[in-house]
Amino acid sequence: MKRFLLHIVLFVATGIMLYLPTVWAVGKIGIQANVKYIPGNYGMMGLRLGEADEMRADNNLDLLFIGSSHCYRTFDTRAYDTAGYHSFNLGSSNQTPSQTYALLERYLQYFSPKMVVIEVHPDIMSNCGNESAVDILSNTRVDTPMRNMALRQKSLRVFNTMCCSFIDRVIHRGAIPLGDNIINVDTQSGDTTVNVDFKYINGGYVEVSPFCYKPIPLKPKTIEVRDDQMEWLEMCLWLLEYHSTPYMLVEVPSTRSRYQSYTNHADFERKMRSLVTLDSEYLNLNEDLRLISLLDDTTCFFDDDHLNQKGAEIFNKFFIQCILSD
Repeated sequence: MKRFLLHIVLFVATGIMLYLPTVWAVGKIGIQANVKYIPGNYGMMGLRLGEADEMRADNNLDLLFIGSSHCYRTFDTRAYDTAGYHSFNLGSSNQTPSQTYALLERYLQYFSPKMVVIEVHPDIMSNCGNESAVDILSNTRVDTPMRNMALRQKSLRVFNTMCCSFIDRVIHRGAIPLGDNIINVDTQSGDTTVNVDFKYINGGYVEVSPFCYKPIPLKPKTIEVRDDQMEWLEMCLWLLEYHSTPYMLVEVPSTRSRYQSYTNHADFERKMRSLVTLDSEYLNLNEDLRLISLLDDTTCFFDDDHLNQKGAEIFNKFFIQCILSD
């Protein structure tokens, strides 16, 4: 019996020893069926988390923004710093509440922000979170919050990406490139493929080279909020309350055509409002006529749900003057 158990232990140990290098090699050469390792991607997560790690001794943050690409391409930290608010943006591409929780679990204790703004978007709440998990794991160290996040995704690709990232950091002793601060990419705006620069701005914001959206007809869309993402959003709010950190949920503007294409946005809004307490709030800025009157679907948007730089400047000026000063 002991001999049998010894064989099992040796088999498992050998499997692990072979599995990890194989996953790393596959991830590095880009054969990405079941592993996707993308350090330095256009969302600039490597630069963002590298800067966040350098700021860990900074416990005097006024504002922490967190959420999806609608967060890191909307809340321009330069505008808040100019207005006297020390801020940082922890947004990432397609970030769902599951990833938000992991990032808050890691950084909240260091930053001790006076206010956390969680960007919420109907489409993100229907997302499983695998793409966001891969992006974050490819661009940071694997600690307890990241490991737990990866495991709860229950995705082979996410798990393998975590293994690849871990091995890469062991090999390079943690000193891996964080990515360029300007990346040129081909991306979609409506039915048009455009070539643009994504530029990382210190503080976590990403500025996109000027482009104006050409509106196209949009089909009606039903918002389908995942139960697990609602649970993780609730966990995020619980974590903030545990740390006595004020917060607000904010839905940033989409184009009017995109917003009006949702057939059940009122249901989504009720779900968001059901999470907040008397000391917090949910703001659907698509319904704030003061702001919407300033934003034009063509001149102020990059695509149907991301502001361009002109729109971001209008939005942040409004948010500072009309929301933060209230």
